[in-house]
Amino acid sequence: MKRTERHHLKEDEMAHGLSWLVDFFNKFKREITIVAGAVAFAAVVFGALLIVRAHGRSVQSRAIGEVGDLAAAAVDKPEKLADLEKLAGKARTARLANLELARYWAERGDWAKAESFAGRIPDGRKDLLHFQAEDLKAQIALGRKDFDKAIAIYKKAIDEKPEAYPVDALLFHLAESHELKGETPAAIDLYKKLQAEHAQSYYGYEASLKAGRLGQK
Repeated sequence: MKRTERHHLKEDEMAHGLSWLVDFFNKFKREITIVAGAVAFAAVVFGALLIVRAHGRSVQSRAIGEVGDLAAAAVDKPEKLADLEKLAGKARTARLANLELARYWAERGDWAKAESFAGRIPDGRKDLLHFQAEDLKAQIALGRKDFDKAIAIYKKAIDEKPEAYPVDALLFHLAESHELKGETPAAIDLYKKLQAEHAQSYYGYEASLKAGRLGQK
């Protein structure tokens, strides 16, 4: 008997609960419909944003691949430089294409052309490409024997505390810039700093050799 009563009680509770839900829906039908519509609209917008973002990344990836392919091909086929220059004029590929063009001419010792293309690299995020460009600009300055400019570029890059670029590489090149300028004490201090703070890195090891050689002079 008790089991039957409990069963009926449960049925009554369920019926009461369903009745309450129906009454609630009927009472707030308009508000519920509006909220449901807003949620559905937000879901559609969010899905569209994800699709657009994925498409943008795909296009960017293809653009980067195209620049890389042209830069590699230009080593043996200089006529490909014209196509690379076209990409250097497009917003999506301007940073990377101008960087590759500047690197191409720097590797051939044409510092004027290298500097010209390096100067066209648009400002952007402080990402890997940004610090690659700054490093290259400093190397071009060294090629033109403008040691003060190279030193200024490296100091600024180090002060920006890059996360996307090895600081030990920047410190090593800064020390080399002082060394090439003839500022041996400053170079030795930087090499020792690099040796102490980055002992396990390639540049830390090279810095220890440099500091030793300069110290013997």
